Amino acid sequence: MNGSDADGGSTGKGGARNGGARGGSSDSTASGGSAAVDSPAVGESVIGPAVDDASDVPAAADVSLNGADRAERPDRVSSVLVAVGPGPHSGATVDVAKAIAAATDAWLELFHVVPSDAALADADPGDDATGTVADAPDDAADTDYDAAGERLLDAAESRLGGFDRADRWLVEDRTAAGAVVEQSPYYDLVVVGAPTTGTVGRFVFGSTTDTVVGDAEVPVVVVEAAGSTALDAE
Repeated sequence: MNGSDADGGSTGKGGARNGGARGGSSDSTASGGSAAVDSPAVGESVIGPAVDDASDVPAAADVSLNGADRAERPDRVSSVLVAVGPGPHSGATVDVAKAIAAATDAWLELFHVVPSDAALADADPGDDATGTVADAPDDAADTDYDAAGERLLDAAESRLGGFDRADRWLVEDRTAAGAVVEQSPYYDLVVVGAPTTGTVGRFVFGSTTDTVVGDAEVPVVVVEAAGSTALDAE
C-alpha cells in the first residue's frame, strides 16, 4: 500500500493515497481473530455472512450493512477501511472491523482524519473541529490535532490486540466524510461508527456517517456500541 508501512505503521498526511489493497489477497493468518471463512464459490457473497458474524462482537449493539450491491467482488474482501475517532462507538467500530477482517482474511486500515487549515478557518469560534478532544481551546490553532490523532490510532492499534494484518493512516482534509469517501474506491469495505450528536466526535462521526453511507463507492458497515466504547486518546 503506497504511503504506508505494511509492518505496522508509518502515517501519511495530505492527498489521496492509492493505498487500499483492493484486488490483492493476503495469505497470512491473523492472530487473535476468528478463523477465515471457507472459500466461497464464485459469485457467492462473503460480505453479508462476515458482517452477520461480526454482529456478535460483545461491544456492539447493532451492526448494519449498507450498499451491499456496490461490491465489485462480493465473494472477496481483501481490504477494510475503518474510520477511527473519539466517539462513543469508536472502540466497537474497531472490534467489528477486526472481526470482519479476520473472517475474510482481509487487510485492515485504521484511518483518522484531522482538520486541514481550511477546515479550521471555517470552524465556528469555540468549536472542536475534529472531535479529538472534548473541550476545544480558545485558540484552535494551539491544538496539536496530529498528536491527538496519533494517540487515537495508538489506542485503536492496542484494541486490535494480536491482529497483525493492520496499518494506520493519519490524513488532513476539510471533512472526515470527504476523506473517507475519497478513499473508499481503494478498499472493499468501509466501517464507521454510528452518528454521534454534540461537538465531541462530530468531525469523524456525526453527519459523516450518513454522508459515507450515501456516497462511498463500496459497501459501508455502521456500528453502534453497547454503551460507550470511546477509545482512550490520553
